[in-house]
Amino acid sequence: MAERPDSPGPQDGDAARAVYGRITDAVFAVDEEWRLTFCNERTERLLERPEAEVLGTVVWEAVPDAIGSARRDEYERAMRTQEPASFEVVAESLAARLDGRAYPSETGLTVSIRVDTERTRRTAQFRDRERALQDAYEVIADPDRPFADQIEALLSVVRDTIGTDYATLSCVHEDADEYIFEAVDAPVDADLAAGDTTALSATNCERVVDTERTLVLEDVDADAPELADRAGNAEWGISCYLGTPVSVGDDVYGTFCFYDMEARAEEFSDWEVTFVELLGNWVSAELERQQYERELEASNERLEQFAYTVSHDLKEPLRMVTSYLSLVEDRYEDDLDSDGEEFIAYAVDGAERMREMIDGLLEYSRIETQGDPFEPVDLDAVLEDVRRDLRLRLDETDATLSSESLPRVEGDPDQLRQVFQNLLSNALTYSGDEPPKIDIGAQRDGAKWIVSVADEGIGIDPDDEERIFDVFERLHSHEEHAGTGIGLALCRRIVERHDGDIWVDTEPGEGATFRFTLPAVDGDEA
Repeated sequence: MAERPDSPGPQDGDAARAVYGRITDAVFAVDEEWRLTFCNERTERLLERPEAEVLGTVVWEAVPDAIGSARRDEYERAMRTQEPASFEVVAESLAARLDGRAYPSETGLTVSIRVDTERTRRTAQFRDRERALQDAYEVIADPDRPFADQIEALLSVVRDTIGTDYATLSCVHEDADEYIFEAVDAPVDADLAAGDTTALSATNCERVVDTERTLVLEDVDADAPELADRAGNAEWGISCYLGTPVSVGDDVYGTFCFYDMEARAEEFSDWEVTFVELLGNWVSAELERQQYERELEASNERLEQFAYTVSHDLKEPLRMVTSYLSLVEDRYEDDLDSDGEEFIAYAVDGAERMREMIDGLLEYSRIETQGDPFEPVDLDAVLEDVRRDLRLRLDETDATLSSESLPRVEGDPDQLRQVFQNLLSNALTYSGDEPPKIDIGAQRDGAKWIVSVADEGIGIDPDDEERIFDVFERLHSHEEHAGTGIGLALCRRIVERHDGDIWVDTEPGEGATFRFTLPAVDGDEA
């Protein structure tokens, strides 16, 4: 049986203090009334209170629950059986793993606590890293936060995480030897601000730009003496550096870097380097996305200008052709036989169809650039407007149009009206020999609504289900059904502008159901 140390009392506190003061474990003792009679310096640090303040206090009130009241059963059992008791516990309040052992005696109990400092350090490090990742994710995942604000927040997160005083996002122009501080997070008294410039050759970042690789320097003088004389190091006093390249496409845009005026005693960990590289990659991807959007916007503007120019240049000769054909018909009406009149009618009809196609192409090109901002749209109101516009055709065809209550969505009201009008016009046009029957409904699907327009018309061959959404694609001749073949292409482009999809479920002779998704209004219930 292990020797049981007696619980130190006031009379032998000095001796116990001398013995237990030399060990790294936390040691405290209680008497038979569970009052503290002794604690060593390690216990004082653990309690964050001096011994004089806690002596005579009941242990359950003086020490953390993890080594006090939560261990009461073990302590009482040890006193009752006069056998030592052991326990292991992770103390959340202390951010530590504790290994404890209680030694009973006739006069009280002595408790020894070993604090696993290495595990505590690793646990704290893990929590710090988890918090850093969470903070970075919250910044990146916020779609409403401006990019400049995101960069400033990320610089702050990384600077705090890896322990440097300075953090910057730079843009470089190698040919001009120019380094631009696009975003800066630095001490308030630092003589540095966003928009400042310096020579690229004066910075450690030139090495990053040249090699297109991350550069890690815990001590510039020791790790890269060839860089020590550069102005950024020699004049500004930069002594440690961690930077990674930021690229857009195949070109280096700049650097995402962190530095300090003192060399680091510890190396940058692999995790810290990876963390910087990970966020640098996100910055690269975001800048590349922005460039793509700018190029796409410019391309759309060029497309619209091209479509406008083409439509203007083509419409003028078409108007001339139509005018002269009408003039020929009026002036030589008595001299034309039936074939001549038919030929002129064909020519006029062809010119008119060409004009409609040009108008449709111009309308198609303007979906993105001429659309209105999104707002909550009541689809019931949209459908009612379309119903009024198509009232004459509905009456002429003896059509039945039924609809359940439709939801509100986020969208462009004029463009959504056009989608409904095109789909309903198609349903009326391709109804077959029977009076058209059209049913409109909607079903909630998470953050979207799936809207359906179903008819009982002639249907579509499954092989053509994708082709019908292409520009100027027609499945029937003009003699069978009029139209330009651009209506469904317009529907698809409008729906895609609303981050949605459109498709058709159909069989020949079984009718067709067109479905498309639209974003639900935030806060609206299904």
